[in-house]
Amino acid sequence: MKIRSLIVTLLVFFSFCLTGQENRLDFKVNINHEIITNLERFSYFILPDSVISISVEDNQQGTYSVQSEAGQVIKHNDKYWLYVAPEQKGDYQITIQNRETGKTMTLLIFVMIPASELKNGYLNGYRIGNYPEENYKHKISYQKPKGFIEVTPENKNVFLTPHFQLKQFLCKEQGGWPKYVVIKPLILQKIELLMDKLHKNGIEAKTLFLMSAYRTPYYNKAIGNVKYSRHQYGDAVDIYVDENLDGVIDDLDGDGISTIKDAEVIKQLVEQIEADPANKDLIGGMGKYNKNSAHTYFIHIDTRGYRARW
Repeated sequence: MKIRSLIVTLLVFFSFCLTGQENRLDFKVNINHEIITNLERFSYFILPDSVISISVEDNQQGTYSVQSEAGQVIKHNDKYWLYVAPEQKGDYQITIQNRETGKTMTLLIFVMIPASELKNGYLNGYRIGNYPEENYKHKISYQKPKGFIEVTPENKNVFLTPHFQLKQFLCKEQGGWPKYVVIKPLILQKIELLMDKLHKNGIEAKTLFLMSAYRTPYYNKAIGNVKYSRHQYGDAVDIYVDENLDGVIDDLDGDGISTIKDAEVIKQLVEQIEADPANKDLIGGMGKYNKNSAHTYFIHIDTRGYRARW
């Protein structure tokens, strides 16, 4: 029985390891010189009529094709293209395929509503509020958003990446549809790397519970949070693992109970991600929070561009 139990444990462990790898390709896509990813599904957010570059990096002499359901693809060679976004807001699919292997990346392009359409703190009836006029310590990562992603009942369930849906990033602010959100691609990359780490450590997780992601300046002020909260800029998430959705962080350290040590497991995995020189663009703030009457233990992470800990 002990041998059988060991075999089952090993099979479960390796299945989790593979889960992280199944969502990764053997080539990487460089999006606008900002994101380099080998995820089989990723999302990028731009303004109408914007032009971005798409290039492929691999260790072979493969050739690739790029097809889009909207917008214009301009080919330079078999590994480099320009993409001209449509004029209309919405989400559009680009397919990047290795012609030899057939392996494909799905890149979702979200054409945002320009921030210039924000009037008196409202966008189409949804209250955004007002961003601080000055950047925090003059840092570029605190610039006002240039646009907002429109979320509707029709697109809220779309997967931005293999493990995360658009609706998980919505502000908790009350209101009808449409809603608006800001999401930075770097935070998508960071939480997908965290999913890989969890799986490789034998932790079952289909996604992370995003207790708080984007916050409008209006909502952020209403809950009494700090003026320059990273949540307003679309690259911060408060997270924990909660597979049974009982509102309590799962037992990640294997001691049979849920404690702050389980949040520490997540914290250490994030430290590993930021320690990797390949992830220098993902460095940011991280805080560990105790439970209270409103929430369980959780970890805050962001990609503000410099290390901060609390």
